[in-house]
Amino acid sequence: MDERSETHLSDVHPDLCKVIREASQSPQPFLVVDGVRTVPEQIIAVQTKHSQTMRSRHLPHAQYGALACAVDVIAVIDGKANYAKGKEKEVFGQIAKQIKESATKLGIAVVWGGDWKTFKDWGHFELSRAKYP
Repeated sequence: MDERSETHLSDVHPDLCKVIREASQSPQPFLVVDGVRTVPEQIIAVQTKHSQTMRSRHLPHAQYGALACAVDVIAVIDGKANYAKGKEKEVFGQIAKQIKESATKLGIAVVWGGDWKTFKDWGHFELSRAKYP
């Protein structure tokens, strides 16, 4: 992973960091573009419809030392960051497969925003609220 991705991971729960770093060694490259958010940043994310909640796992979590429990990633296609417009399910599905396999291997429960029923957040991955309340 690149330096910018590592910077975004600096304020993220270490279990999620382990999963993301493990998955980054897989075939479909990706970058981490977001980790922890401030409340004003989350308000903007909701206003711009990049998020639907102020209960975001991107916000610092007091129980975990003010670390975020979520990251957003972007695909790297032909050496460039790419949101894969029109191919989100395919491209981010491959990234999700990598991340889910890494999570299973490490025994860490992760949720993908692409699996949500009403709001598809293709590049979003978070620690499961069931295991990490």
